Amino acid sequence: MVDRRGAILFAITETPLHAGAGAELGVVDLPIQRERYTGWPKVEASSFKGALREYHKSAEKDILFGPESGDLHAGAISLTDMRLLLFPVRSLKGTFAWIISPDSYSRFRKDMEVLRNIDRNIGLESLPKTISPGRVCDGSINVLSTNGSDIVLLEEYSVRVEKEGDDDNLCKFVNWLKEALGDDPRKEEIKKRIVVVENDFFNDMVTMYTEVITRIRIDRETGTASDKGLWNEEYLPADTLMYSLVFASRPMVKDEDIPLNSQDEVLKEFLKGLPRYIFLGGNTTVGKGLVRISSFPGEESHEDGGTAEE
Repeated sequence: MVDRRGAILFAITETPLHAGAGAELGVVDLPIQRERYTGWPKVEASSFKGALREYHKSAEKDILFGPESGDLHAGAISLTDMRLLLFPVRSLKGTFAWIISPDSYSRFRKDMEVLRNIDRNIGLESLPKTISPGRVCDGSINVLSTNGSDIVLLEEYSVRVEKEGDDDNLCKFVNWLKEALGDDPRKEEIKKRIVVVENDFFNDMVTMYTEVITRIRIDRETGTASDKGLWNEEYLPADTLMYSLVFASRPMVKDEDIPLNSQDEVLKEFLKGLPRYIFLGGNTTVGKGLVRISSFPGEESHEDGGTAEE
């Protein structure tokens, strides 16, 4: 295997995101991209990589991402599809909650193990192997106490929950995530709003509770709606948290005078030029698809090709 370095990119939607899957003969005219085997929302790596290239601040974009035209060489950066981690759902108390399931967490943990196997500098010791359904962290603002039980009302559904302390698995994951998100202003809110739900409930929520917006086309001559200009579009809601794995290899350029000569230098340059915000997907001219990007380990962990803190 080619020697590589790696990191994880977190992407949280500031505004609703439409990463389109094309037109379909279904309830939604323009649905979002979804995984075939789970039905969970995703964003294709090619879309994410293209948006990162557009907003990236490095002068060595051709080395990192590959040349925009021609086939002289491949880029030294590889990205995976953006996968779902936390999904926002309306809550009767606390306005909204972020939900996660044992299955979605297990996949995230496996992805992190893949990253660790490729780059041994990634520390996972504080990341628990599993989390249990029906759990919230102590201090959750979504919990209602009724008839001696703690519940969370998500949309029209009631979820019975138990509170966990900092030494329990869910809160260990949240504490790890707070560190991984760096200076994201929402990281302090996650502990107050996260709810672990059953796998089937999670599947239903991410399938049926995305945003669907109806749009019309205006006839320029009459100033009214066109007869054939009515359609609807699906969006991931704002505050959805996704992630993508990034891998850096040696530059695939035959020129010995290139400024980046190792996978460490490639990853450092990539993280250094990483934009804080990007527009991704469709309808960006009406404010859709604004996404905040953060990385773990951050740029400072790769300054000297060093190790991330364990």
